[in-house]
Amino acid sequence: MKLSDVQKRLAAPFPAHLVGWKPQALTKDRSRALLVAYIDARAVMDRLDATCPDLWEFRTREVTGTPTPIVQGSLTVLGVTREDYGEAGEGEAGTIKAAASDALKRCAVHFGIGRYLYDLPKCWADWDDKKREPVSTPELPEWARPEHERSPGGAHIVQAMEQLRYELPEDLDLQREVYRCLKAALNTVYPAARQPVAREPEAEGDLPTPPLDPISKATKSQIAAHLEGPRWGLERDERLAFTSWLADRRDAPLASSAELTETEGRRALNAIERCAKPKTLLGQWRADPAGLPGEAEALGAVG
Repeated sequence: MKLSDVQKRLAAPFPAHLVGWKPQALTKDRSRALLVAYIDARAVMDRLDATCPDLWEFRTREVTGTPTPIVQGSLTVLGVTREDYGEAGEGEAGTIKAAASDALKRCAVHFGIGRYLYDLPKCWADWDDKKREPVSTPELPEWARPEHERSPGGAHIVQAMEQLRYELPEDLDLQREVYRCLKAALNTVYPAARQPVAREPEAEGDLPTPPLDPISKATKSQIAAHLEGPRWGLERDERLAFTSWLADRRDAPLASSAELTETEGRRALNAIERCAKPKTLLGQWRADPAGLPGEAEALGAVG
């Protein structure tokens, strides 16, 4: 494998939910901001892992004698090395780690990763200064979206094709996930001409109706990593039930996390990551599985 073989994949646009927006300038009353698009270092590493796993390396060297942390980064991909400098901002974010992340992103641009973001026009938008985020997310132009986000059903087709990259798996659960993704894609492209019906209990062996916005692998993996770790320590059955509760799916408990939508998955993941007292939140769930997870905030379980 050579760098030229993967250049197009490295430079491909990122999914819209991975693109963030930060202020480059604010009005005097801090109600509007001039926004620029960015991606975080984790998205860069995921792109490198997906394109050329085990064939890239990133090294850093701290630059001394500077008022704010500055790091020299060196990114090697398939034997080709590019270098650049990263700088941390002031305040709590001004750390060596922040500078290293900035250096990685700058080095990655030399390989085409995220370079297209520099071509996006800056835009003024309403700004929520308390939350430090735009009131509404700016719309990305068509050319700045991955191919599967430009056509109906594309996201589901991409997920199904990802499963089929190594031929149809023998594992029955994986076969069902492929089926769900393909069926969701077809239902999106060719909507069924029927009224929605109430969800009925599924018999053993039936395939659940797939969500039209299926949860991504990344979100599923993050939820599982948190809940099976020492901080939460949940077994699989408990993980599914607890995730159902956090995602407000108490009326239709999950048989598999693949039944979640990406929106439900992100809702559960945000609650997990924001929780300061896991034992308190787990205690509330076990004591009242029919209660609302949002009530945990009033108990101080979520920080």
